[in-house]
Amino acid sequence: MSTPPALANLPPAGSIGPVQPWRWLYRVPVLLVAVLCGLPALLLALLPGLRDIPLGTSALGASVQRGYVRLLIAVLGMRLEVHGDLPPAPMLVVANHISWFDILLLHALAPMWLVAKADIRAWPLVGWLARAVGTIFIARGNDASRRRAGRRMAALLHRGCNVGVFPEAGIDAGRGVGRFHARLFGPALRVNVAVVPVAIRYWRDGDIHDERVFAPGVGLLPLAVSCLARPPCRAQVFVGRPIATAGRTRTEVARLAHQEVVRMYAHDAD
Repeated sequence: MSTPPALANLPPAGSIGPVQPWRWLYRVPVLLVAVLCGLPALLLALLPGLRDIPLGTSALGASVQRGYVRLLIAVLGMRLEVHGDLPPAPMLVVANHISWFDILLLHALAPMWLVAKADIRAWPLVGWLARAVGTIFIARGNDASRRRAGRRMAALLHRGCNVGVFPEAGIDAGRGVGRFHARLFGPALRVNVAVVPVAIRYWRDGDIHDERVFAPGVGLLPLAVSCLARPPCRAQVFVGRPIATAGRTRTEVARLAHQEVVRMYAHDAD
């Protein structure tokens, strides 16, 4: 069971935006163009031999991936706002979980491998895109799958890659930040890399969690169709201070990361 957050730690709630079907007239065509034209370009840029070609201060694959994800965020009616900067790789990024949009927001920060539930493999478009950009799939309630995911996370961190997790291990329909499960922090401690807490929030004259939440019983397609007809909102990402893992237990690191995400989630970005 997730620990319900104190009401004092919650930002003011915003109202659910009205459904405005006329927004589909321009968002859906633009989204189709972004998928049909942009996705092949992304997959091409991620091919071995091409993805590592230097492009400015980054590599071709990373630059194209980050640009494409930010394009999708804009097409979906969200204005990305990033507060703070990620440190150099490698790191374990830990974030609160509200919606499947969270996956896009983390990839917009920097290329990273994300740990996600195995069900995402079957999602239309999102599952395909998740496999293309790098995802570690884990079956809920399966100890063998969890151990394999942990070994994979540690190997990627050891190679210098960024790995992202949602340590609430699910989406809670209620607003706020639920309890962080300490076992997901184990790979960072084994490799001795920093944990970077990240808070995600969707904002329109207040926290519009209830509009964007991907709660149990809510389908991916209905949520996407609904959000495409809503007024624009701000997708806010707060990057916290890195937490050193040396000499600490995973329970201690999970507690420190949770405290930082709760603090940032309640921050008044205005």
